[in-house]
Amino acid sequence: DPISVVSGGISITQSILHFLGYIKGLATSDVISAHFSWDGTRAEGSDKIEIEKHTEEKSPETWWYTVKPLPDYMFVRIPLTASGIQELLGCVSGESNPDSCYWRWVALPKPGVIVGGNYTPPNAKVDFMVIGYKPKAVIKHFSQQ
Repeated sequence: DPISVVSGGISITQSILHFLGYIKGLATSDVISAHFSWDGTRAEGSDKIEIEKHTEEKSPETWWYTVKPLPDYMFVRIPLTASGIQELLGCVSGESNPDSCYWRWVALPKPGVIVGGNYTPPNAKVDFMVIGYKPKAVIKHFSQQ
C-alpha cells in the first residue's frame, strides 16, 4: 500500500528528527548538519561534513555515497523527499555483508513487478541532509546517576 509506505517513512523521519533534537540539547553533543544535492555537493551547512560519491564504472546511473569519517562523530542521513524511494546498502569490495557506511537511494519497485536478482536499479535523484552527533555525549547523559 503506497500510502502506508509514505506514512511509515514520514513517521520514521519524524522519530529521527525528534531524537536528534533531543541530542542537540545535551551538553557536548556538538550536533552538526548539512544539506546536499543528489550529486553529493553541499548546498548549505557545516563544512565539517563531507560526502564522497562513488560511481560504478560499468553503470554510471548507479552511485554510492559515504560520509567522510570525522573523529568522535556518528552520522544520520535523511532523504528530503522520502516518498517513493528506498535505501540500499553497499558492500565493500571483497566482503559479503553490506556496510551501512555505503548507501544509495532507488525508486520503489512497481507493485506486482517481479525483479530478478541480476537487476540493478538506477539511483533516484534525491537531495538529503546529514546530521552528525557525538555518541559519547548520549552515553554520558544516560550513564549519569
